[in-house]
Amino acid sequence: MSSQSGISAEQGLVDFLHAPSQGSQGLRIVTAGVSNDFTSVQLKGAYDSLSQLQSGLTNEPLYIFIKDLQKNPNQYVFVSYVPDSSPVKLKMLYASTKNTLVRQIGGNSIGKQTLLTDSEDFQDVLESKDVDPQQGAAVLTESERADIEISQQQQRMKLGNRKLVSQSDGTPTSLVFDIESGDSTINELLQRFNVVYCKIDLGTEQIQVVDKSNINDPNQLKILPEHPSYTLYRNGSLNYFIYSCPSGSKVKERMVYASNRLGFINHLKGQDKLEFARIIEIGDPDDLELSLISNSSQEEQKQEEAEEASARFASSRKFNKPKGPGRRR
Repeated sequence: MSSQSGISAEQGLVDFLHAPSQGSQGLRIVTAGVSNDFTSVQLKGAYDSLSQLQSGLTNEPLYIFIKDLQKNPNQYVFVSYVPDSSPVKLKMLYASTKNTLVRQIGGNSIGKQTLLTDSEDFQDVLESKDVDPQQGAAVLTESERADIEISQQQQRMKLGNRKLVSQSDGTPTSLVFDIESGDSTINELLQRFNVVYCKIDLGTEQIQVVDKSNINDPNQLKILPEHPSYTLYRNGSLNYFIYSCPSGSKVKERMVYASNRLGFINHLKGQDKLEFARIIEIGDPDDLELSLISNSSQEEQKQEEAEEASARFASSRKFNKPKGPGRRR
């Protein structure tokens, strides 16, 4: 999974955090969260005490900035608050947005950084020994820290007995969504149908089989046009995996489908014992080249590969340079 989501902070949030504290001599607490359309990080609220903050917390993740105006009036403690009960998609989104937010606020304005999953732990954060904000920055890159945080969140889900379809190691080969294919496995479905359409339901956090059909020719294959999708097509004895991300797809959809593509493929190979003649990525459905899915047997595929290799060899052959006219005497 990419360690950056492309979501950035609204300027109003940045300005509010940098504005001088008015009147308060204790704590300054500011909360921020990803907007409903997943395009920015917005200011959510401001508090003067931990009790006020804790009373307003839900299972939604938040970025929380806490400044002790007596001990360290120049820097915030930055908390990524991600409750264990938060939806999976939000956990991943907040982890992949954090580094961009910290850069925008500025390293000089942020001291200690930590991840909390329980609202009762905020007091411990304030009482713990301060750490040099630069310490560790030279050891791990921002991308590595984000990947570690994503991995930790996935591991918590695994330890919480949430069934995942693949190991939770935070790598691009991991799948963080369950698969819902009814009473049959996807392999069994492909024995009865030669086209299986799958989509990710962000509400239920599942990869769902949404349609099945039988077609007689690759020309009859219809890719879902309204949102990204995974399409499995069996032509004869060969299977094809098609990942489509139409133009106009939402940023959140693009990120979720792209980050789960390899995990889904590996699950199909490992759990369903499926082999794919080709794995194809396209934008709009019209971008699909039918020649890529036209082979129906290993023999046809080998013949095509041999013809392509022969064509490449022919185009790469060097011709002897014609000799110029002889030198006059």
